[in-house]
Amino acid sequence: MSSGQRMDVDPDKAPLQMARRRGDSSFSSSVSLSALQRDGGRDRDETSNNNSITPRMSESVPNGDVVEDEVDQALWKQDGSVQRPKDERLCKHGSTGKCIYCIPIEPFDEEYLQSRSPPIKHMSFHAYLRKLTSGANKGKFAALSEVSCRIKSGCTSHLPWPEGICTKCQPSAVTLNRQRYRHIDNIMFENADLIERFLDHYRRTGLQRIGFLYGRYEQHKDVPLGIRTVVAAIYEPPQADTENGIELREDPHSEVVDCVASKMGLKRVGWIFTDLVAEDDRVGTVKYLRHKDTYFLTAEECITAAFFQSQHPNPCKLSSPSGQFGSKFVSVIVTGDQSSQIHFEGYQVSNQCMSLVRDNCLVPTYDAPELAYVKTSTSQQYVPDVFYKEKDKYGNEVTSIARPLPVEYLIVDVPAAMPKEPRYTFKPPGKGKQLFPVENRLDQIQDIGALLHYTSQFPRTHFLDAISDFHVLIFMASLETVTLNDDDLDILVAAVMSGDADIAETWAASSQFWTALNNVGANQDSSMPSTSGANSSTRQVNGASGSARAPQNAGEWTCTHCTFVNSGPVDACEMCGLPH
Repeated sequence: MSSGQRMDVDPDKAPLQMARRRGDSSFSSSVSLSALQRDGGRDRDETSNNNSITPRMSESVPNGDVVEDEVDQALWKQDGSVQRPKDERLCKHGSTGKCIYCIPIEPFDEEYLQSRSPPIKHMSFHAYLRKLTSGANKGKFAALSEVSCRIKSGCTSHLPWPEGICTKCQPSAVTLNRQRYRHIDNIMFENADLIERFLDHYRRTGLQRIGFLYGRYEQHKDVPLGIRTVVAAIYEPPQADTENGIELREDPHSEVVDCVASKMGLKRVGWIFTDLVAEDDRVGTVKYLRHKDTYFLTAEECITAAFFQSQHPNPCKLSSPSGQFGSKFVSVIVTGDQSSQIHFEGYQVSNQCMSLVRDNCLVPTYDAPELAYVKTSTSQQYVPDVFYKEKDKYGNEVTSIARPLPVEYLIVDVPAAMPKEPRYTFKPPGKGKQLFPVENRLDQIQDIGALLHYTSQFPRTHFLDAISDFHVLIFMASLETVTLNDDDLDILVAAVMSGDADIAETWAASSQFWTALNNVGANQDSSMPSTSGANSSTRQVNGASGSARAPQNAGEWTCTHCTFVNSGPVDACEMCGLPH
Protein backbone atom coordinates (compact mmCIF):
# COMPACT_ATOMS: atom_id res chain seq x y z
CA MET A 1 0.00 0.00 0.00
CA SER A 2 1.50 3.32 -1.05
CA SER A 3 1.50 6.56 0.86
CA GLY A 4 -1.73 8.51 0.81
CA GLN A 5 -4.07 5.67 -0.11
CA ARG A 6 -6.99 4.84 2.11
CA MET A 7 -6.11 2.40 4.88
CA ASP A 8 -8.41 -0.64 5.03
CA VAL A 9 -9.72 -1.38 8.52
CA ASP A 10 -8.89 -4.74 10.05
CA PRO A 11 -11.42 -5.49 12.82
CA ASP A 12 -8.92 -7.71 14.62
CA LYS A 13 -6.22 -5.06 14.89
CA ALA A 14 -6.11 -1.53 16.26
CA PRO A 15 -5.32 1.28 13.78
CA LEU A 16 -1.86 2.01 15.20
CA GLN A 17 -0.93 -1.69 15.11
CA MET A 18 -2.07 -1.88 11.50
CA ALA A 19 0.02 1.18 10.63
CA ARG A 20 3.12 -0.39 12.20
CA ARG A 21 2.44 -3.63 10.33
CA ARG A 22 2.27 -1.79 6.99
CA GLY A 23 5.37 0.19 7.89
CA ASP A 24 7.36 -3.04 7.88
CA SER A 25 6.55 -3.69 4.23
CA SER A 26 8.58 -2.26 1.37
CA PHE A 27 7.04 0.39 -0.83
CA SER A 28 8.26 3.36 -2.81
CA SER A 29 7.29 6.88 -1.85
CA SER A 30 9.81 8.49 -4.18
CA VAL A 31 8.27 10.97 -6.56
CA SER A 32 10.39 10.28 -9.58
CA LEU A 33 9.52 9.73 -13.20
CA SER A 34 9.90 5.98 -12.77
CA ALA A 35 7.42 6.01 -9.90
CA LEU A 36 4.97 8.00 -11.98
CA GLN A 37 5.36 5.54 -14.84
CA ARG A 38 4.62 2.66 -12.49
CA ASP A 39 1.54 4.46 -11.24
CA GLY A 40 0.50 5.33 -14.77
CA GLY A 41 0.91 1.72 -15.85
CA ARG A 42 -2.23 0.53 -14.09
CA ASP A 43 -4.99 -0.78 -16.30
CA ARG A 44 -8.03 1.43 -16.28
CA ASP A 45 -11.34 0.96 -18.04
CA GLU A 46 -12.56 4.47 -18.60
CA THR A 47 -16.13 5.15 -19.61
CA SER A 48 -15.43 8.52 -21.22
CA ASN A 49 -12.61 10.08 -23.21
CA ASN A 50 -14.01 13.58 -23.49
CA ASN A 51 -13.43 16.66 -21.39
CA SER A 52 -14.22 16.84 -17.70
CA ILE A 53 -17.94 17.62 -18.19
CA THR A 54 -19.65 15.04 -20.33
CA PRO A 55 -23.29 15.45 -21.41
CA ARG A 56 -25.15 12.16 -21.14
CA MET A 57 -28.27 11.07 -22.95
CA SER A 58 -29.69 9.46 -19.81
CA GLU A 59 -30.58 11.10 -16.53
CA SER A 60 -27.63 11.65 -14.22
CA VAL A 61 -28.15 9.98 -10.84
CA PRO A 62 -25.87 10.99 -7.92
CA ASN A 63 -23.69 8.19 -6.58
CA GLY A 64 -25.19 7.55 -3.15
CA ASP A 65 -22.34 5.24 -2.07
CA VAL A 66 -19.78 8.06 -2.10
CA VAL A 67 -18.97 9.54 1.30
CA GLU A 68 -17.93 13.12 0.70
CA ASP A 69 -15.87 15.25 3.07
CA GLU A 70 -17.77 16.93 5.88
CA VAL A 71 -17.21 20.38 4.40
CA ASP A 72 -18.72 19.21 1.10
CA GLN A 73 -21.75 17.80 2.85
CA ALA A 74 -22.25 21.11 4.68
CA LEU A 75 -21.95 23.14 1.46
CA TRP A 76 -24.53 20.98 -0.33
CA LYS A 77 -27.06 21.99 2.33
CA GLN A 78 -26.52 25.71 1.72
CA ASP A 79 -28.44 27.77 -0.78
CA GLY A 80 -25.26 29.40 -2.06
CA SER A 81 -26.92 32.57 -3.38
CA VAL A 82 -25.13 35.84 -2.69
CA GLN A 83 -27.47 38.13 -0.77
CA ARG A 84 -27.48 41.83 -1.71
CA PRO A 85 -28.85 44.63 0.46
CA LYS A 86 -31.51 47.05 -0.72
CA ASP A 87 -30.09 49.91 -2.79
CA GLU A 88 -31.62 53.11 -1.45
CA ARG A 89 -31.05 54.96 -4.73
CA LEU A 90 -32.24 52.35 -7.22
CA CYS A 91 -34.71 50.14 -5.33
CA LYS A 92 -38.25 51.62 -5.31
CA HIS A 93 -39.97 48.85 -3.32
CA GLY A 94 -40.68 48.19 0.33
CA SER A 95 -38.42 46.44 2.80
CA THR A 96 -39.82 42.98 1.96
CA GLY A 97 -39.65 43.32 -1.82
CA LYS A 98 -36.94 42.44 -4.31
CA CYS A 99 -35.95 43.84 -7.68
CA ILE A 100 -33.17 43.38 -10.23
CA TYR A 101 -30.87 45.61 -8.15
CA CYS A 102 -31.11 43.62 -4.90
CA ILE A 103 -32.23 40.13 -5.90
CA PRO A 104 -29.75 37.43 -4.78
CA ILE A 105 -27.25 36.42 -7.44
CA GLU A 106 -25.73 33.03 -8.18
CA PRO A 107 -22.36 32.10 -6.61
CA PHE A 108 -20.86 31.59 -10.07
CA ASP A 109 -21.78 35.06 -11.40
CA GLU A 110 -18.67 36.29 -13.24
CA GLU A 111 -19.44 39.98 -12.83
CA TYR A 112 -19.82 39.59 -9.08
CA LEU A 113 -16.59 37.59 -8.74
CA GLN A 114 -14.61 40.19 -10.68
CA SER A 115 -16.12 43.03 -8.63
CA ARG A 116 -14.67 41.72 -5.39
CA SER A 117 -11.51 43.27 -3.96
CA PRO A 118 -9.26 41.57 -4.78
CA PRO A 119 -11.04 39.93 -7.74
CA ILE A 120 -11.81 36.22 -7.41
CA LYS A 121 -10.00 34.61 -10.36
CA HIS A 122 -11.61 31.18 -10.04
CA MET A 123 -15.06 30.23 -8.85
CA SER A 124 -15.25 27.63 -6.10
CA PHE A 125 -15.85 24.00 -7.01
CA HIS A 126 -19.27 23.97 -5.38
CA ALA A 127 -20.21 27.13 -7.28
CA TYR A 128 -19.19 25.27 -10.43
CA LEU A 129 -21.40 22.35 -9.42
CA ARG A 130 -24.31 24.75 -8.87
CA LYS A 131 -23.74 26.13 -12.35
CA LEU A 132 -23.91 22.62 -13.81
CA THR A 133 -27.07 21.72 -11.92
CA SER A 134 -28.87 25.04 -12.54
CA GLY A 135 -31.30 25.83 -15.31
CA ALA A 136 -34.54 24.20 -16.34
CA ASN A 137 -33.26 20.61 -16.36
CA LYS A 138 -31.29 21.01 -13.08
CA GLY A 139 -28.28 19.37 -14.69
CA LYS A 140 -29.98 16.01 -15.10
CA PHE A 141 -28.13 15.34 -18.37
CA ALA A 142 -24.67 16.36 -17.16
CA ALA A 143 -22.18 14.37 -15.10
CA LEU A 144 -18.57 14.71 -14.04
CA SER A 145 -15.97 12.40 -15.53
CA GLU A 146 -12.21 12.49 -15.91
CA VAL A 147 -10.24 12.82 -19.11
CA SER A 148 -8.77 9.53 -20.28
CA CYS A 149 -5.71 9.28 -22.50
CA ARG A 150 -5.69 5.48 -22.59
CA ILE A 151 -7.00 3.03 -25.12
CA LYS A 152 -10.19 1.39 -23.94
CA SER A 153 -9.60 -2.20 -23.03
CA GLY A 154 -11.72 -5.06 -24.27
CA CYS A 155 -12.08 -4.08 -27.94
CA THR A 156 -12.33 -7.31 -29.98
CA SER A 157 -12.70 -5.88 -33.49
CA HIS A 158 -8.95 -5.75 -34.13
CA LEU A 159 -5.56 -6.76 -32.76
CA PRO A 160 -4.20 -4.88 -29.73
CA TRP A 161 -2.07 -1.78 -30.15
CA PRO A 162 0.26 -1.27 -32.01
CA GLU A 163 -1.16 -3.74 -34.56
CA GLY A 164 -4.60 -2.12 -34.52
CA ILE A 165 -6.82 0.66 -33.16
CA CYS A 166 -10.33 1.89 -33.95
CA THR A 167 -12.56 4.86 -33.16
CA LYS A 168 -14.33 2.87 -30.43
CA CYS A 169 -11.22 2.37 -28.32
CA GLN A 170 -9.07 5.29 -29.44
CA PRO A 171 -8.93 8.13 -26.89
CA SER A 172 -10.04 11.50 -28.18
CA ALA A 173 -7.68 14.39 -28.70
CA VAL A 174 -7.41 16.71 -25.72
CA THR A 175 -7.63 20.49 -25.90
CA LEU A 176 -6.25 22.09 -22.76
CA ASN A 177 -8.27 24.89 -21.23
CA ARG A 178 -7.48 27.02 -18.21
CA GLN A 179 -9.55 25.61 -15.37
CA ARG A 180 -12.26 28.07 -14.34
CA TYR A 181 -12.80 26.64 -10.86
CA ARG A 182 -10.62 25.38 -8.04
CA HIS A 183 -11.23 22.75 -5.39
CA ILE A 184 -9.52 24.83 -2.65
CA ASP A 185 -10.00 28.59 -2.44
CA ASN A 186 -7.59 29.47 0.37
CA ILE A 187 -4.69 27.96 2.33
CA MET A 188 -4.26 29.10 5.93
CA PHE A 189 -1.40 28.15 8.23
CA GLU A 190 -2.58 28.22 11.83
CA ASN A 191 0.35 30.26 13.15
CA ALA A 192 3.76 31.65 12.27
CA ASP A 193 5.58 29.22 14.62
CA LEU A 194 4.57 26.40 12.29
CA ILE A 195 6.38 28.00 9.37
CA GLU A 196 9.37 29.21 11.36
CA ARG A 197 10.07 25.69 12.57
CA PHE A 198 9.98 24.39 9.00
CA LEU A 199 12.23 27.19 7.72
CA ASP A 200 14.70 26.67 10.56
CA HIS A 201 16.33 23.84 8.59
CA TYR A 202 17.10 26.08 5.61
CA ARG A 203 18.34 28.92 7.80
CA ARG A 204 20.80 26.64 9.58
CA THR A 205 21.97 24.50 6.64
CA GLY A 206 21.12 26.36 3.43
CA LEU A 207 19.51 23.17 2.08
CA GLN A 208 16.06 22.93 0.50
CA ARG A 209 13.32 20.99 2.29
CA ILE A 210 10.00 19.20 1.64
CA GLY A 211 7.21 18.63 4.12
CA PHE A 212 3.70 17.18 4.05
CA LEU A 213 0.91 19.40 5.34
CA TYR A 214 -1.60 17.98 7.82
CA GLY A 215 -4.78 19.83 8.57
CA ARG A 216 -8.50 20.03 7.95
CA TYR A 217 -11.02 21.66 5.64
CA GLU A 218 -13.48 24.37 6.57
CA GLN A 219 -15.79 26.78 4.78
CA HIS A 220 -14.18 29.92 3.35
CA LYS A 221 -16.62 32.79 3.77
CA ASP A 222 -14.79 35.21 1.45
CA VAL A 223 -15.61 33.10 -1.63
CA PRO A 224 -19.17 31.93 -2.38
CA LEU A 225 -19.37 28.24 -1.40
CA GLY A 226 -15.60 28.26 -0.93
CA ILE A 227 -13.37 25.79 0.93
CA ARG A 228 -10.29 26.63 2.97
CA THR A 229 -7.42 24.33 3.87
CA VAL A 230 -6.27 24.90 7.46
CA VAL A 231 -2.73 23.59 8.08
CA ALA A 232 -2.06 22.47 11.67
CA ALA A 233 1.23 20.55 11.32
CA ILE A 234 4.09 19.84 8.93
CA TYR A 235 5.67 16.40 8.75
CA GLU A 236 9.06 16.08 7.07
CA PRO A 237 9.50 12.69 5.34
CA PRO A 238 12.87 11.04 4.66
CA GLN A 239 14.61 12.97 1.89
CA ALA A 240 17.96 13.78 0.33
CA ASP A 241 18.13 17.56 0.33
CA THR A 242 20.73 19.73 -1.37
CA GLU A 243 21.07 23.42 -2.14
CA ASN A 244 19.44 22.93 -5.54
CA GLY A 245 16.94 20.11 -5.17
CA ILE A 246 15.27 17.45 -3.08
CA GLU A 247 14.62 13.74 -3.58
CA LEU A 248 12.04 11.93 -1.49
CA ARG A 249 13.02 8.60 0.02
CA GLU A 250 11.07 5.60 1.25
CA ASP A 251 9.14 6.40 4.44
CA PRO A 252 8.56 3.38 6.73
CA HIS A 253 6.47 5.49 9.14
CA SER A 254 4.07 7.02 6.64
CA GLU A 255 1.09 4.96 7.81
CA VAL A 256 1.85 5.68 11.47
CA VAL A 257 1.88 9.43 10.78
CA ASP A 258 -1.47 9.22 8.97
CA CYS A 259 -2.90 7.18 11.84
CA VAL A 260 -1.82 9.71 14.49
CA ALA A 261 -3.15 12.57 12.37
CA SER A 262 -6.46 10.79 11.85
CA LYS A 263 -6.94 10.41 15.59
CA MET A 264 -6.37 14.16 15.88
CA GLY A 265 -9.03 14.86 13.26
CA LEU A 266 -6.37 15.77 10.68
CA LYS A 267 -5.47 14.43 7.26
CA ARG A 268 -2.74 14.95 4.71
CA VAL A 269 -3.91 18.02 2.80
CA GLY A 270 -0.86 19.11 0.80
CA TRP A 271 2.88 19.43 0.51
CA ILE A 272 5.30 22.31 0.95
CA PHE A 273 8.81 22.82 -0.35
CA THR A 274 11.40 25.55 -0.35
CA ASP A 275 13.07 27.21 -3.33
CA LEU A 276 15.29 29.75 -1.63
CA VAL A 277 18.58 31.23 -2.78
CA ALA A 278 20.27 33.66 -0.43
CA GLU A 279 20.81 37.16 -1.77
CA ASP A 280 22.40 38.86 1.25
CA ASP A 281 23.17 36.72 4.29
CA ARG A 282 23.71 39.78 6.47
CA VAL A 283 20.09 40.95 6.23
CA GLY A 284 18.47 37.61 5.41
CA THR A 285 17.12 38.46 1.94
CA VAL A 286 16.52 35.88 -0.79
CA LYS A 287 16.43 36.11 -4.57
CA TYR A 288 13.22 36.81 -6.46
CA LEU A 289 13.17 33.81 -8.81
CA ARG A 290 9.54 33.05 -9.67
CA HIS A 291 7.57 35.65 -11.58
CA LYS A 292 5.76 36.20 -14.87
CA ASP A 293 9.00 36.52 -16.84
CA THR A 294 10.38 33.17 -15.63
CA TYR A 295 7.92 30.65 -14.20
CA PHE A 296 5.64 30.07 -11.23
CA LEU A 297 5.88 26.27 -11.20
CA THR A 298 8.34 24.15 -13.12
CA ALA A 299 7.15 21.27 -15.27
CA GLU A 300 8.71 18.77 -12.88
CA GLU A 301 6.89 20.37 -9.93
CA CYS A 302 3.61 20.26 -11.87
CA ILE A 303 4.08 16.56 -12.54
CA THR A 304 4.92 15.92 -8.89
CA ALA A 305 1.87 17.92 -7.75
CA ALA A 306 -0.33 15.96 -10.17
CA PHE A 307 1.08 12.72 -8.80
CA PHE A 308 0.23 13.73 -5.22
CA GLN A 309 -3.22 14.97 -6.22
CA SER A 310 -3.94 11.66 -7.93
CA GLN A 311 -2.98 9.87 -4.71
CA HIS A 312 -5.49 12.02 -2.79
CA PRO A 313 -8.63 12.18 -4.96
CA ASN A 314 -11.65 14.26 -4.03
CA PRO A 315 -14.80 12.19 -3.36
CA CYS A 316 -17.73 13.58 -5.36
CA LYS A 317 -21.21 12.09 -5.63
CA LEU A 318 -21.76 13.62 -9.09
CA SER A 319 -18.80 11.75 -10.56
CA SER A 320 -19.66 8.47 -12.21
CA PRO A 321 -18.64 5.71 -12.02
CA SER A 322 -15.51 6.30 -9.91
CA GLY A 323 -17.12 8.63 -7.34
CA GLN A 324 -13.95 10.75 -7.45
CA PHE A 325 -13.24 13.99 -9.26
CA GLY A 326 -10.20 16.23 -8.93
CA SER A 327 -8.38 16.69 -5.64
CA LYS A 328 -8.17 19.04 -2.67
CA PHE A 329 -4.44 18.37 -2.27
CA VAL A 330 -2.48 21.66 -2.43
CA SER A 331 1.10 22.65 -3.22
CA VAL A 332 2.85 25.45 -1.30
CA ILE A 333 6.15 26.98 -2.40
CA VAL A 334 8.39 28.97 -0.06
CA THR A 335 10.33 31.40 -2.22
CA GLY A 336 11.33 35.05 -2.53
CA ASP A 337 9.02 37.93 -3.45
CA GLN A 338 9.64 41.26 -5.18
CA SER A 339 11.07 42.76 -2.00
CA SER A 340 13.46 39.79 -1.58
CA GLN A 341 11.57 38.57 1.48
CA ILE A 342 10.40 35.01 2.09
CA HIS A 343 6.76 34.45 1.17
CA PHE A 344 4.40 31.63 0.25
CA GLU A 345 2.64 30.76 -2.98
CA GLY A 346 -0.13 28.18 -3.19
CA TYR A 347 -1.11 26.19 -6.27
CA GLN A 348 -3.02 23.22 -7.58
CA VAL A 349 -2.73 21.64 -10.99
CA SER A 350 -5.80 21.21 -13.16
CA ASN A 351 -7.79 18.01 -13.51
CA GLN A 352 -6.54 17.74 -17.10
CA CYS A 353 -2.95 17.81 -15.86
CA MET A 354 -3.78 15.07 -13.34
CA SER A 355 -5.12 12.90 -16.18
CA LEU A 356 -2.06 13.48 -18.38
CA VAL A 357 0.29 12.54 -15.54
CA ARG A 358 -1.83 9.60 -14.39
CA ASP A 359 -1.79 8.16 -17.91
CA ASN A 360 1.96 8.76 -18.26
CA CYS A 361 1.69 11.26 -21.11
CA LEU A 362 3.53 14.27 -19.69
CA VAL A 363 7.25 14.71 -19.06
CA PRO A 364 9.44 17.75 -18.23
CA THR A 365 11.80 19.32 -20.73
CA TYR A 366 15.53 19.19 -20.25
CA ASP A 367 16.55 22.86 -20.35
CA ALA A 368 13.33 24.90 -19.97
CA PRO A 369 11.70 24.55 -16.53
CA GLU A 370 8.57 26.45 -17.64
CA LEU A 371 7.82 23.96 -20.45
CA ALA A 372 6.44 20.43 -20.31
CA TYR A 373 6.27 17.99 -23.20
CA VAL A 374 3.55 15.55 -24.27
CA LYS A 375 5.06 12.24 -25.29
CA THR A 376 4.65 10.79 -28.76
CA SER A 377 3.05 7.42 -29.42
CA THR A 378 5.28 4.35 -29.37
CA SER A 379 4.72 0.66 -29.88
CA GLN A 380 4.27 0.31 -26.11
CA GLN A 381 1.87 3.25 -25.58
CA TYR A 382 -0.60 5.23 -27.66
CA VAL A 383 -0.68 8.93 -26.75
CA PRO A 384 -3.50 11.10 -28.12
CA ASP A 385 -2.83 14.52 -29.56
CA VAL A 386 -2.90 17.30 -26.97
CA PHE A 387 -3.50 20.90 -28.03
CA TYR A 388 -3.62 24.31 -26.39
CA LYS A 389 -4.73 27.71 -27.68
CA GLU A 390 -2.55 30.81 -27.73
CA LYS A 391 -2.32 34.14 -29.50
CA ASP A 392 0.25 34.71 -32.23
CA LYS A 393 2.20 37.92 -32.80
CA TYR A 394 -0.74 39.36 -34.75
CA GLY A 395 -3.22 38.77 -31.92
CA ASN A 396 -4.96 35.85 -33.61
CA GLU A 397 -5.94 32.82 -31.55
CA VAL A 398 -4.22 29.74 -32.91
CA THR A 399 -4.19 26.11 -31.81
CA SER A 400 -0.79 24.58 -31.12
CA ILE A 401 0.22 21.03 -30.31
CA ALA A 402 1.61 20.56 -26.79
CA ARG A 403 5.17 19.72 -27.79
CA PRO A 404 6.32 21.69 -25.85
CA LEU A 405 3.57 22.91 -23.50
CA PRO A 406 3.67 26.06 -21.31
CA VAL A 407 2.78 24.91 -17.81
CA GLU A 408 0.58 27.96 -17.09
CA TYR A 409 -2.20 26.04 -18.87
CA LEU A 410 -1.98 23.43 -16.12
CA ILE A 411 -1.86 25.42 -12.87
CA VAL A 412 -4.46 27.09 -10.67
CA ASP A 413 -3.18 29.56 -8.08
CA VAL A 414 -4.51 29.43 -4.51
CA PRO A 415 -3.90 32.25 -1.98
CA ALA A 416 -1.84 31.22 1.06
CA ALA A 417 -1.59 33.24 4.27
CA MET A 418 -1.79 33.19 8.07
CA PRO A 419 -4.66 34.47 10.23
CA LYS A 420 -4.58 37.73 12.19
CA GLU A 421 -5.33 35.78 15.36
CA PRO A 422 -3.12 32.65 15.47
CA ARG A 423 -4.60 29.23 16.15
CA TYR A 424 -2.85 26.38 17.93
CA THR A 425 -3.86 22.77 17.51
CA PHE A 426 -0.41 22.03 18.99
CA LYS A 427 0.76 24.57 21.54
CA PRO A 428 4.37 25.82 21.39
CA PRO A 429 6.50 24.92 24.43
CA GLY A 430 7.02 28.54 25.47
CA LYS A 431 9.90 30.96 25.54
CA GLY A 432 13.25 29.69 26.74
CA LYS A 433 12.41 26.03 26.13
CA GLN A 434 14.15 23.90 23.55
CA LEU A 435 11.99 22.40 20.79
CA PHE A 436 11.82 18.66 20.23
CA PRO A 437 13.98 17.59 17.26
CA VAL A 438 12.17 17.30 13.92
CA GLU A 439 12.13 13.92 12.25
CA ASN A 440 14.44 12.97 9.36
CA ARG A 441 16.83 15.90 9.71
CA LEU A 442 20.48 14.99 9.47
CA ASP A 443 21.47 17.70 11.94
CA GLN A 444 18.89 16.60 14.54
CA ILE A 445 18.51 13.24 16.25
CA GLN A 446 15.28 11.82 17.57
CA ASP A 447 15.84 9.20 20.25
CA ILE A 448 14.59 8.34 23.72
CA GLY A 449 17.29 10.45 25.32
CA ALA A 450 16.26 13.48 23.28
CA LEU A 451 12.62 12.94 24.24
CA LEU A 452 13.39 12.66 27.96
CA HIS A 453 15.66 15.68 27.82
CA TYR A 454 12.89 17.64 26.08
CA THR A 455 10.21 16.66 28.60
CA SER A 456 12.56 17.39 31.52
CA GLN A 457 12.13 21.09 30.74
CA PHE A 458 8.51 20.91 31.92
CA PRO A 459 7.32 20.40 35.51
CA ARG A 460 4.97 17.53 36.16
CA THR A 461 1.93 19.78 36.15
CA HIS A 462 2.84 21.01 32.65
CA PHE A 463 3.30 17.61 31.04
CA LEU A 464 0.50 18.47 28.60
CA ASP A 465 2.65 21.26 27.16
CA ALA A 466 5.42 18.76 26.53
CA ILE A 467 3.30 16.29 24.54
CA SER A 468 1.32 18.95 22.65
CA ASP A 469 3.67 18.57 19.71
CA PHE A 470 2.91 16.64 16.50
CA HIS A 471 6.54 15.52 16.21
CA VAL A 472 6.54 14.18 19.79
CA LEU A 473 3.37 12.15 19.22
CA ILE A 474 4.71 10.72 15.96
CA PHE A 475 7.99 9.75 17.59
CA MET A 476 6.30 7.95 20.49
CA ALA A 477 3.85 6.20 18.16
CA SER A 478 6.63 4.96 15.86
CA LEU A 479 8.97 3.68 18.61
CA GLU A 480 9.89 0.01 18.30
CA THR A 481 11.95 -0.52 21.46
CA VAL A 482 9.00 0.55 23.63
CA THR A 483 5.60 0.13 21.98
CA LEU A 484 2.84 2.69 22.46
CA ASN A 485 -0.55 0.98 22.26
CA ASP A 486 -3.72 2.53 20.88
CA ASP A 487 -5.25 3.11 24.30
CA ASP A 488 -2.28 5.20 25.41
CA LEU A 489 -2.31 7.13 22.14
CA ASP A 490 -6.03 7.79 22.46
CA ILE A 491 -5.49 9.23 25.96
CA LEU A 492 -2.69 11.49 24.76
CA VAL A 493 -4.75 12.66 21.79
CA ALA A 494 -7.74 13.35 24.04
CA ALA A 495 -5.56 15.40 26.39
CA VAL A 496 -4.06 17.46 23.56
CA MET A 497 -7.38 18.06 21.81
CA SER A 498 -9.24 19.00 25.00
CA GLY A 499 -6.36 20.87 26.63
CA ASP A 500 -6.93 18.94 29.87
CA ALA A 501 -3.67 18.94 31.83
CA ASP A 502 -5.05 16.52 34.44
CA ILE A 503 -5.47 13.78 31.82
CA ALA A 504 -1.87 14.17 30.68
CA GLU A 505 -0.51 14.30 34.23
CA THR A 506 -2.46 11.20 35.28
CA TRP A 507 -1.27 9.32 32.20
CA ALA A 508 2.38 10.20 32.89
CA ALA A 509 2.07 8.92 36.47
CA SER A 510 0.33 5.63 35.63
CA SER A 511 1.35 4.70 32.07
CA GLN A 512 3.46 1.58 31.71
CA PHE A 513 4.77 2.97 28.40
CA TRP A 514 6.09 6.14 30.01
CA THR A 515 7.61 4.21 32.92
CA ALA A 516 9.34 1.82 30.55
CA LEU A 517 10.54 4.73 28.43
CA ASN A 518 12.12 6.37 31.46
CA ASN A 519 13.76 3.10 32.50
CA VAL A 520 15.28 2.71 29.04
CA GLY A 521 16.54 6.27 29.21
CA ALA A 522 18.03 5.67 32.65
CA ASN A 523 19.84 2.56 31.42
CA GLN A 524 21.22 4.50 28.47
CA ASP A 525 22.47 7.21 30.83
CA SER A 526 24.14 4.67 33.11
CA SER A 527 25.90 3.03 30.16
CA MET A 528 27.37 6.33 28.95
CA PRO A 529 30.95 7.10 30.04
CA SER A 530 31.03 9.71 32.78
CA THR A 531 33.25 12.76 32.77
CA SER A 532 34.72 14.70 35.63
CA GLY A 533 32.26 16.72 37.68
CA ALA A 534 28.93 15.76 39.13
CA ASN A 535 26.85 17.63 36.55
CA SER A 536 28.96 17.38 33.39
CA SER A 537 27.23 14.45 31.64
CA THR A 538 26.88 14.96 27.88
CA ARG A 539 24.55 13.46 25.26
CA GLN A 540 24.35 13.51 21.48
CA VAL A 541 21.23 15.64 20.96
CA ASN A 542 20.11 17.57 17.86
CA GLY A 543 22.89 16.07 15.80
CA ALA A 544 25.74 17.78 17.66
CA SER A 545 27.79 16.65 20.59
CA GLY A 546 27.51 18.97 23.54
CA SER A 547 25.96 19.49 26.89
CA ALA A 548 22.52 17.92 26.95
CA ARG A 549 21.45 19.87 30.01
CA ALA A 550 22.39 23.22 31.39
CA PRO A 551 24.28 23.14 34.69
CA GLN A 552 21.84 22.56 37.56
CA ASN A 553 21.20 25.28 40.07
CA ALA A 554 21.68 24.77 43.75
CA GLY A 555 18.96 22.60 45.24
CA GLU A 556 18.15 20.87 41.93
CA TRP A 557 18.68 17.13 41.52
CA THR A 558 18.19 14.73 38.62
CA CYS A 559 16.05 11.66 39.17
CA THR A 560 18.09 8.51 38.44
CA HIS A 561 14.94 6.69 37.27
CA CYS A 562 13.42 9.13 34.74
CA THR A 563 16.14 11.85 34.43
CA PHE A 564 13.63 14.57 35.40
CA VAL A 565 15.26 17.65 36.97
CA ASN A 566 13.57 18.27 40.34
CA SER A 567 13.78 21.53 42.25
CA GLY A 568 13.88 21.84 46.04
CA PRO A 569 14.41 19.36 48.85
CA VAL A 570 11.77 16.74 48.04
CA ASP A 571 11.88 13.05 48.94
CA ALA A 572 10.38 11.75 45.66
CA CYS A 573 10.58 12.68 42.00
CA GLU A 574 7.82 15.02 40.87
CA MET A 575 7.53 13.20 37.53
CA CYS A 576 7.71 9.46 38.25
CA GLY A 577 7.08 9.48 42.02
CA LEU A 578 10.06 7.23 42.78
CA PRO A 579 12.27 8.00 45.81
CA HIS A 580 15.27 10.35 45.67
